[in-house]
Amino acid sequence: MRAFRSATAAVIAGAAFFGTPSSGPGQVVAEPALLTAGIPASETFEVYMALPENSFVLGGMIRFPVGVDVDVGGRAGLWLIDDGKDSPFAGFDLRYALFSSQLTPGGGLLNLSFDVGAGVSDAAATVWRFPLGFIAGIGFRLAGGDSEVFVHPRFDLGISSGDDDFDSALLLDVGAEFSVAPRLGALIDLRFGNGLFGEGDQVVVALGAAWRL
Repeated sequence: MRAFRSATAAVIAGAAFFGTPSSGPGQVVAEPALLTAGIPASETFEVYMALPENSFVLGGMIRFPVGVDVDVGGRAGLWLIDDGKDSPFAGFDLRYALFSSQLTPGGGLLNLSFDVGAGVSDAAATVWRFPLGFIAGIGFRLAGGDSEVFVHPRFDLGISSGDDDFDSALLLDVGAEFSVAPRLGALIDLRFGNGLFGEGDQVVVALGAAWRL
């Protein structure tokens, strides 16, 4: 497991430094956050695909608990753009559980978490993205594992090496993780709102799978 962590960290670190300053309009990879409000107690690996307009995103994410209420995650992947420059991307984030409350005796859990992160992509210009938001969800047990329906409003700040230096956006994710086995889950996430630097995607759909190690 230690070797797997080291290899994953090396891949993410390498991807994070691929970009060099360039001219042209900035654009950031359009993908939902795929983050639940509940924080798993074990390491989690996810693979996913997102379907923004005129492009295709393939990504992977690994998360590590660093405390009872805190975990950190890193993601990396490839952004395939129609009639444009395909680009790798990378990012990381920290998620902190604010509270978890039982709704009814034997019923679901109401979870609320805070999340902050950073990401980089390099299509026409190198763009850094800094998301900040909250995740609220209702957790329940399904197929022997933890499942959750969640909403994730957030603020994105973008910094570009292109002609437009700064931009900001308000985004909303609505999604769910459904356990299909004690350690395996299926994810769906819909991101609403215009992205950074005139991205133009009103809705971006992502599908994925989560495996708790």
